[in-house]
Amino acid sequence: MLERLRVDNLVVLRSAEIEPASGMTVITGETGAGKTILAGALGLVLGAKGEAGLVGPHGDEVYVEADFRIDETILADPAFVGVSELIDDVDDGLLVARRVGRDGRGRTLVGGRSATRGALEDAGGRMVGVVSQHESRRLSKPAAQRAILDAFGGEDQDGRLRTMAAAWRDLVAARAAREAAEVEAAGLAGRVAELEGIAERIAAVQPQAGEDDALEAERQRLRYADVLADGTRTAATLLSPDDGAGALGLAGQAERAVRSAVDRDPDLLSVAEELREVVIRLEEASRTLHAYSNEVEHDPERLQQVEGRLDLLADLVRRHGTLAAAIEAGDEAVRLLAIVQGENGGVEAARAAEIAAMAAATTAAAALTKVRGQLGPKLATSVQRHLADLGMADAEVQIELGERELGASGHDEVQILLAPNPGLAPAPIAEAASGGELSRVALALRVAAHDRAAVPTLVFDEVDAGVGGATAVAVGQKLRELAESTQVICITHLAQIAALADRHYRVLKVPGDPTETTIELLNDAGVEAELARMLGGDETAEEALVLARRMRSDVSS
Repeated sequence: MLERLRVDNLVVLRSAEIEPASGMTVITGETGAGKTILAGALGLVLGAKGEAGLVGPHGDEVYVEADFRIDETILADPAFVGVSELIDDVDDGLLVARRVGRDGRGRTLVGGRSATRGALEDAGGRMVGVVSQHESRRLSKPAAQRAILDAFGGEDQDGRLRTMAAAWRDLVAARAAREAAEVEAAGLAGRVAELEGIAERIAAVQPQAGEDDALEAERQRLRYADVLADGTRTAATLLSPDDGAGALGLAGQAERAVRSAVDRDPDLLSVAEELREVVIRLEEASRTLHAYSNEVEHDPERLQQVEGRLDLLADLVRRHGTLAAAIEAGDEAVRLLAIVQGENGGVEAARAAEIAAMAAATTAAAALTKVRGQLGPKLATSVQRHLADLGMADAEVQIELGERELGASGHDEVQILLAPNPGLAPAPIAEAASGGELSRVALALRVAAHDRAAVPTLVFDEVDAGVGGATAVAVGQKLRELAESTQVICITHLAQIAALADRHYRVLKVPGDPTETTIELLNDAGVEAELARMLGGDETAEEALVLARRMRSDVSS
C-alpha cells in the first residue's frame, strides 16, 4: 500500500506531498491544473522512464519519493528478485526514490541503495496497478487483453506464466546454440584433415601438463649419475665418516665444550644453543646426502626412454609453441571434429537440446491454453456483472482464444468482444463501445481481474472521462466497492465520484512567473467547496454547497 508520495520540481509542481487513505483517495482540480502530474510522479517511482523535460524550473533535477507498506508475501514474489536484496526489514516499509537531472540521466534508489530501473519496474507492477484514461487504446492490443485474462487467473496462472517464460528463454538459448553449431560446422568443413592431423598427433603422444619439465630434470640426474653420486657421497663422508669425528662430530664436541663453561658464564648459553642447532642441521644434511648417494642410479636404458619422450614433446612444442598450447590444440581439435561429425557436443547434440527445449515450451504453452480456455467464460461473466452495476446490464462480453506464433507468454491470441446492446453482434471492444462505454468496460475489466490479481494499490487516472449522471454514480460506487479491499487512488473531474472518497486532495494552479501547481488536503468545508465547484457552480454558492453536503451525507449514511 502507498503510504506517502513526495514530489519536488516535477514540471510545474514545485513541491507536494500526499498521504493516501487505505481506502479511497481522490485528487481533483480544474482542467489544466496538473492533476495528472501526480500520476506521472507515481509512474516514476514505479520504474517509468525519466526524461529531461520532467525537470521543473526550481532546481536541476526532479525528485520523487514514495513509502510503501509491503508484506513478506509480496516480497517473495519473483517480480521482487531485483530489489529484495536491498530491503533489510519489511516492517520498516519500502522507500523508493527517483532522481532525474536536466541531462536526462537519473538514479534509482530502493531502501537508500542504488537499483536498476528495470528491477524497480518489475517490483512496481506488483505493488501498484495504474488504469489511465488511455486504457481503451491499451485494451485494443492483444497483449493487454491476454494480460487481463491471465491476471484473472491469480497466483496459479502467474506461476504458469513464469514456467512458460523460463521455457521460452531456454528455447531461445537452445535455438541460438544450434544455429551457432551449424554455422561453426559449415565453416569447419574444409579443415577436417588439418583437425584430424592435430588430434591424431596429440593423441599419439598423450602429453601431460608439466611433463617436459619433470622429464628434463630426470634426464639431468640420469646423465650425471656418476658426478651426483660421487659429490653427495664425499659430502656425506666429510660430515659423518665411518672413522673419525667429521664435521658433525666436531660440531658436537664444540657444543659440549661450550656447555661445560656455561656454569661459569651464563652468557655462553646462547652460543651453546646455536651450536646445537648446527649439530641438528648437519645431522639432517648427512642423512639426506647418504640417502641420495645410495639412490643414484646408473640406468642407460631409462635415459634412452626419457630422451626419446623428450624428443616427442619437443616436436609438439616446436609446432605449437608450448606443451600447454599443444594440449589445448588437441582438445580444441577434438571438440571441433565432434561438431563437424555431429557427435556429442556437436550439431546433433545442439539439435537434440533444441528439440527438448521446444517440447518443454510446447507443454508449458499447452497448460496456459487449457487454463485460459477455462478462465475466459468466467472472466466474461464477471465483467458482465460489473458492467450491469455500471449501467450496462444488457451488455454481452465474450472472450475468444486464437493461435499465434509461440512466444514468452505461450501461443494464444486473446480477444475480448463486446455487444453493448441486444441484437448487436459481439465485436472488438475498441470498435463496439463508445467513449463512455469504453471507460466502464476498462473499469469492469480491471476490477474483475483485480478480484484475482490482488495488487495492493490501484490508481485510476481520469477513467471516468465521457461519463456522467447516473453512470458517474455507478462508476463511483464501483470504485468505492473496490476500495473496501484495495487502496484506490482516483484522479477525477466528477463530483459524484469525489464525494465517495475517504480522503480528498485538490490541485491548484497558481499564476506567476513561472506558474506553479500546488496540492492541498481538504477538510470537510474544503471538500464541500470543491464538490460545489465540480458541480458547475460557484464554490461559495449556497445552492451548490447544499447539493455538495447532500452528496456527502448520502455517503456517510
